[in-house]
Amino acid sequence: MRLTGYLSTAAPAGFFRVYLRIRWLDYPFYRILAAFVVGILCARFVEVSFSISLWIAIVALVIPIIVYAVSPYKTVTKTIFTVASSVFFLGLGAVVFQIQSHHLPSNHYELLDVKGENKILTLELSSQLSSNTYNNRFYANVVQVENEQVSGKVLVLFKRIDSLDFKVGDQLTVFDDINEASNARNPGDFDYKEYLKGIDVYGQVYIDKVGIIKVNRDQADLPWYVETRNKILTDLESSNLQSQPRAMIEALVLGQRQNIDPTISQNFRDAGVIHILALSGLHVGIILLILQFCLKWLLRIKNGIIYQTILIILLLWSFALLTGMSPSIMRAVTMFSFVAIGMSMNKKRSVFHSLTISAMVLLFIDSRLLFNVGFQLSYTAVLAIVMLQPIFERILPRIKLWLPRKLWQISTVTLAAQIGVAPLSIFYFHQFPLSFLVGNLMLLGLLPFILGAAILFIVMLQIGFPADWLGTVLNFIFNSIIALVAWISSFDALILKNLYLDPVEVLLGYVALLGCALYLRPQILKSKRERLRILKPNNFLHFGIAAGILFVTFGLIKSLTPQNSFLILHQSRGTAISISNGTQSKLLTHLPEMKSARRQQSIRRLKNITPFLNQKIVVDSLTALVDYANHEIVVIDESGIYADSKKPNPIVLLSHSPKINLDQMITRLKPKLIISDGSNYRNVVNRWKKTCATRKIEFINTYDHGAVNILDY
Repeated sequence: MRLTGYLSTAAPAGFFRVYLRIRWLDYPFYRILAAFVVGILCARFVEVSFSISLWIAIVALVIPIIVYAVSPYKTVTKTIFTVASSVFFLGLGAVVFQIQSHHLPSNHYELLDVKGENKILTLELSSQLSSNTYNNRFYANVVQVENEQVSGKVLVLFKRIDSLDFKVGDQLTVFDDINEASNARNPGDFDYKEYLKGIDVYGQVYIDKVGIIKVNRDQADLPWYVETRNKILTDLESSNLQSQPRAMIEALVLGQRQNIDPTISQNFRDAGVIHILALSGLHVGIILLILQFCLKWLLRIKNGIIYQTILIILLLWSFALLTGMSPSIMRAVTMFSFVAIGMSMNKKRSVFHSLTISAMVLLFIDSRLLFNVGFQLSYTAVLAIVMLQPIFERILPRIKLWLPRKLWQISTVTLAAQIGVAPLSIFYFHQFPLSFLVGNLMLLGLLPFILGAAILFIVMLQIGFPADWLGTVLNFIFNSIIALVAWISSFDALILKNLYLDPVEVLLGYVALLGCALYLRPQILKSKRERLRILKPNNFLHFGIAAGILFVTFGLIKSLTPQNSFLILHQSRGTAISISNGTQSKLLTHLPEMKSARRQQSIRRLKNITPFLNQKIVVDSLTALVDYANHEIVVIDESGIYADSKKPNPIVLLSHSPKINLDQMITRLKPKLIISDGSNYRNVVNRWKKTCATRKIEFINTYDHGAVNILDY
């Protein structure tokens, strides 16, 4: 399909006439996407001002037009246009990111200084998240603070022990405070605050049962898709489905994972098949194929392919609305909308264009998605399948029998996807399941039939058709899957844990993969029947090998460069100090208010901080005096008893809100620094802060500052 721009002979028109003569479906959109992504990264990490970004985009847009007017139809003009278009999209990426990152409505609660104080809040629950061990979680729109109309989203948490049965659409009036989500207070911690900010959630509210003033459960004003989803959930609950099979159907079809048992979720994660529970591109792709099959009759009429494509796209977006328009579904439906268009045009290269154009559209709508873990994993997985799966499939001669051929294709798809996401998975989750091939081989082939049966069951419930027989079948299928995944995940030796990569190592890993894929891929495109053959090395192979060597070298240098650290860590309702000499580490804790399970969970989290990577860790109890590298900490806990320091001007750590006269303690110990950790009450900390300011003693609160490296003092 060729689009040729024959406009007029005027300079600007002639400019467009020359450069619109391209094959749109063969245009290398990845160049535009790469420039746009670089612009977003520059705006995020280099902190280029908005005016500079805007001027870069404007100048890059104007210069090629001027050059063409002066010297048309020359090679240099085409070169300038190519460079200028890349620079334009680079500037555009920076501009879009800066606009989306800094613009908030004037009545947004973030701008009204309402955090940290108990106020009467009116919240409307907008979407439900999966529950964790202690809380049921929702996103909610803040409608009102006291008597003032406001806007903005918050994360709302209800204690599971309160057994509060709320649904999306419920409106609550509560007396509570909006507080900040936890940031990366310890080295290597996940920055939950930054993650929430990336999806426009700027605070969280822990709601106790006693703080709820009023609940409005009027569902009359809900959008049609929310009402439909709530009705489906109610019908599933009243069906003959057992609890966990029902929870899995809710996750597979509606994207509602809140009722899945955390143990089952962990088993799926350990077995390397968690993507089956997370509604994403895999499921949307299957639904696309189901819709194509069901709407095949439209191809018999004139322009039927157009009607079929339009109807498929409308149904896909209706499905996205039904599931709550989560970021993962938006990504998948956007991508497969372009795939549907490409398939209707019978273009072999439509997958690459679907990836690049859908990514471009999504990033233009919300450029912060670039830093979303799900966005990164989904696109690297699909790109890896497109790049690597044909290579793996050609390792063996073409298999003629249908079943062995399909099993081999599933294996190669799984292997390609897992290799593609491996660097990012290790970077974010610090583990890699070796059992992924077995789990995916057993489940991926069944998933289309399972998903189709689940959708059929829901349709039968909606039209009132007897469906108990199908519910019994689904109970058996899902219980069998749960048992199978639990068995696969029980092999602990197949789960590689405590793996760590730096961002540089992740980048080098992907450069090595890309170089090798680009070296091997051209061979297999010549003939689908031809087996993979190794040809002479080229620049892509050299590039990939060089990146691999740098990857190994960087890891060796990192392992051979020990770093000492002496940290007071932030731990809610507890105290923790870490000591590391680069080869061995010690974790000292005092967690008297925690039950055994919570204490073990906290210790596991603390053992994953950056200074403990790849080291032997000894866990011990915290003592009254801690001495390391000529630095001493005097610990004053809830007992209020403290020892005299052996060194002048020690550092004092206050934990568990000790009842002491701080002024007398300062006179007695003469500390150079006083630190309050996460176990203290806020009002007590504020009083200590004022006393230290009066006595001109430096005071640090780990809640605000994060972990403190004692070696810096």
